Amino acid sequence: MDDLYENMLRRREQHGSGLLRESKRTHFWRAALVGILAGICAVLFQLALDGATSLREALVQVMQDVGQYRLITTTLFCATAAGAAGYLTFNYCPEAAGSGIPHLEAVLMNLRRFRWLAVAVTKFVGGFLAIAAGLSLGREGPTVHIGAAIGKGVSEKLGIPKRSYRTLIASGAGAGLSAAFNAPLAGFLFVLELQRELSPTTYGTALIASVSADAVTRACLGQRSAFRIIGYDAPSMKLLPWIFLLGLLAGIMGIVFNRCLLWGSGIMAKFPWWKAAVVGAIAGVAVWYMPEITGGGHGTAELVLSGEFQEVGAMRLLALLLVAKLVFTILSYGAGVPGGILAPILVMGAFGGLLVGKLFSLAMPGLQINPEAFAVLGMAALLSASVRAPLTGVVLIVEMTGNYEQLYALIVASLTAYLVAEAFKNPPVYEALLERDLARPDPAAHGLAEPVLTEVYVEYGSYLANRQVEAMDLPEGCILLSVLRGRNEIVPSLGFHLKPGDILVFLLETPDSRLAHAVTRLARS
Repeated sequence: MDDLYENMLRRREQHGSGLLRESKRTHFWRAALVGILAGICAVLFQLALDGATSLREALVQVMQDVGQYRLITTTLFCATAAGAAGYLTFNYCPEAAGSGIPHLEAVLMNLRRFRWLAVAVTKFVGGFLAIAAGLSLGREGPTVHIGAAIGKGVSEKLGIPKRSYRTLIASGAGAGLSAAFNAPLAGFLFVLELQRELSPTTYGTALIASVSADAVTRACLGQRSAFRIIGYDAPSMKLLPWIFLLGLLAGIMGIVFNRCLLWGSGIMAKFPWWKAAVVGAIAGVAVWYMPEITGGGHGTAELVLSGEFQEVGAMRLLALLLVAKLVFTILSYGAGVPGGILAPILVMGAFGGLLVGKLFSLAMPGLQINPEAFAVLGMAALLSASVRAPLTGVVLIVEMTGNYEQLYALIVASLTAYLVAEAFKNPPVYEALLERDLARPDPAAHGLAEPVLTEVYVEYGSYLANRQVEAMDLPEGCILLSVLRGRNEIVPSLGFHLKPGDILVFLLETPDSRLAHAVTRLARS
């Protein structure tokens, strides 16, 4: 009898494992579909932007012979394109403004609705118009948001359980980043940053979606790194103190950029959609007098990394370009049109890193410092300080440059910049933007404020880790419903001990930013 019972239990366990494997396989195929569709959209978006950039450059060439009217014509062209992007976004899909990453984080916390089709269309058309107009925005913002929208659309069309939406939405976002930069590992890590959940399903879907999207990009646009630059040798250990100093300066610059971006975009948020046309007019002027600060800056960064700024006077030019790029990026993001900030951050990091490298080279000629190598380090360090994701920043730069010899130096510079930003308690740029956006009414909620469910991942070393439920000290209006631990869903008692890695399901009486972030901070810090 005992043997019969044990055999029955064994068969049940094998059957359950089979169902679990089947569920994972099905989910992985869905992730591949999301990645392929996200890759196709990213390719189409990049081709459209390349065409728009060529059109703008052709217009500049034609206008060179027009004389005094060339500035007026170019300014009108850029102002019209940017104004159209602002009008479309403001009136049709306000949540598509900016990079879209803060909106995605709110969606994954169930604090914002996701009108996936409206977001995808607005991001594609509005992002095309804004970047074509010369605004200092990156293509990665639209591709990430479009990829996430595809994840939501596939989830709805295939009729999968709503709890599984989060995984495909986040995987679609990672696929968009992977396709934008030809960086599948960075896209994979980006998903883990978004979800803050460590599980085989999360790993599998994120990696499959990112690799699938990158495969589409490579098949359509070629197998090459995002930047065509020469390889740099691994820096000597004698340069380690100066790499630390670069990281320190990048950390301070990241704090300045984050605070200026929040301050500037907060002021510009008070103006209606026509502010985009004003910023577009500024872009039209910059196209003639300082083209290096317009657009996402991919070509400009490639020139910096390939050694185009060799003369002594280039240091003054670099300092001017760095400040101008920072100011114009703040204006462009504040315009309220679709576009990312990762690409402008990389350009500013390249400007700053090259400037610091040249200064070090002049002050210590015996060390044989390569300023262009410092430009690569500056990109990763500034990204780490601003976004507060050093691992993603290092992997992204390695994949974009194909320069693996600098891996250790990249880690040192990025980690130093990260620690500096942490020491000053400067919030990551996307987290700060999320807090500000949640304080506003949801543009897709139509005035509704019904209770919402949100899930929070308990991180190691956080306030909630290893704490009893009765000692949680939750804010008023927040109720713990259940705990997801592995494959089990538990309704906790007051004496139940929470563990790192648990996913807590909360009921919030209203989608209030104060409630959401109070709970999130308890689980993360």
